[in-house]
Amino acid sequence: MPEKTKLIHFTYTWTSSGVSGFISNISRELADDFDQTIVVWENRGTVFDDEIMQKGIEIVTLCKGHSHGIIDLPLACVQFSSFLKKNKPDIVHLHCSTSLELRVLLSAKRANVPVRIAHCHNAGFEGSKLAKYIKKEIHIAYKDEYADYATMRLACSKAAGDWLFPDYLSYEIIKNAIDVDRYLFSPQKREEIRSRYNLGDAFTFCCTGRLSEQKNQAVLVEAFSRYHQKHPNSALLLAGDGPDRAKLTSMISNFGIEHCAILLGVVQDVGAVLSASDAYVLPSKFEGFGTAVIEAQANGLPCLVSDTVSAEADLMGNAIRNPWDSSAILWTNAMEILAERKRYDGIDLIRSSGYTKEKVASYLATLYHSALADI
Repeated sequence: MPEKTKLIHFTYTWTSSGVSGFISNISRELADDFDQTIVVWENRGTVFDDEIMQKGIEIVTLCKGHSHGIIDLPLACVQFSSFLKKNKPDIVHLHCSTSLELRVLLSAKRANVPVRIAHCHNAGFEGSKLAKYIKKEIHIAYKDEYADYATMRLACSKAAGDWLFPDYLSYEIIKNAIDVDRYLFSPQKREEIRSRYNLGDAFTFCCTGRLSEQKNQAVLVEAFSRYHQKHPNSALLLAGDGPDRAKLTSMISNFGIEHCAILLGVVQDVGAVLSASDAYVLPSKFEGFGTAVIEAQANGLPCLVSDTVSAEADLMGNAIRNPWDSSAILWTNAMEILAERKRYDGIDLIRSSGYTKEKVASYLATLYHSALADI
């Protein structure tokens, strides 16, 4: 039996996110045909770890002590280079969102890895205006220097591709992969979650994702507090964790909505939270794509999203779109419209859309084999 192609997935920070979800879905689908390893610098753990390791896929953490974030990138590249020289993979698939991370592919080039893939999953920065300005200037400078280290360039959307790659380099858009069955509506799970959090028959909004400036849950909490004043029999579920948790906790307390605005933390079963809800809201300040919106639609939820979410994510074609920088009052008004909409069954459309993990993994496998054949 011929040896399997050695494939390394690299992402800088391993945490429960859309990127780790994508890697999990793809790697598990490819497990029978590729010898895969997931290599990360900083490992915070994810809800996907057990499923990945059950497929015999190792998650290797390069940082053995305290991580200083992107400041550690030069050290990460040195250690990754040593790992590559020892393991000699055929392909390195870098999952990233900034041009600085493309430097990882220089390590792969120096280690003589023949296929080096840069895959952009996002399209923006967090931070103060000054911080974002500095980050953007660095990002622009380095993408011209580092993008050529990739032998293949991929992006989850046009916005993400234009964000990471210089104009003179082409890239291919790869659809984000979701495990459709994980997000199907379940009446049983709906009752379990609504009973656990005493939701009764309250009209329930939800938002899933990292609690962060990017996802912009702060405006959602304020908008919901206004909605709740007019509609007391309502609730908000926020699934996820992150740097904005303390801020959101304080806002919820100050608005006096602790009984109906609930921070769930990181949840293993996002589909259960979606099933317990009646509508989905994602007010992100920036997005590479907006995979969470696909997941919500798979569950049958009417959606309200910011204008930074890719239009391609609106598979049903009926999501309400609001400018991300709209005031809380305007978000409340949009939530009023959203609450008039009903659940739907769009699962056949979701399955045929090309966003299933099976279809995306199959297409990536074709790209991998084609790239190796062209060497």
